[in-house]
Amino acid sequence: MKINCIFKIFVILLFLFNFNYLHALPKEGRWTEEIYTDNNEIPYSIFSIELKIDDNDNVHGEVCSIIQYGNKIDCPILFSSTLIDNKIKVHFDSTFGGINGLAVITIQGNNLSWDLINAPEGEYYLVKKALLLPEKN
Repeated sequence: MKINCIFKIFVILLFLFNFNYLHALPKEGRWTEEIYTDNNEIPYSIFSIELKIDDNDNVHGEVCSIIQYGNKIDCPILFSSTLIDNKIKVHFDSTFGGINGLAVITIQGNNLSWDLINAPEGEYYLVKKALLLPEKN
């Protein structure tokens, strides 16, 4: 009797955890990471990702990288992909001419992580890794 009750509680908690995890990310939004240096009020870099995810897990997005206090702006980089297991593969070309880049965006609760897997061939200004937080509306 006791084991049966514990098992039911476990199943309910597992269901609630998975339900919240799968629905933690809004269907669209913008996430940003800002890097500041030397106690400067102006960020050295701003890296942002904008996503729109439909009910079939198709993703349309935009990546924007502004670095060197605004001297290099690699944006907009538009992409389309699919959300699979909380990951989005991004095949992209830089606006500076770099081609065939590959990155993976991973959903981590309400945040996103960016991992550059293959750097574009040629000039580009994107970070290798980033943890992006949702922008407040």
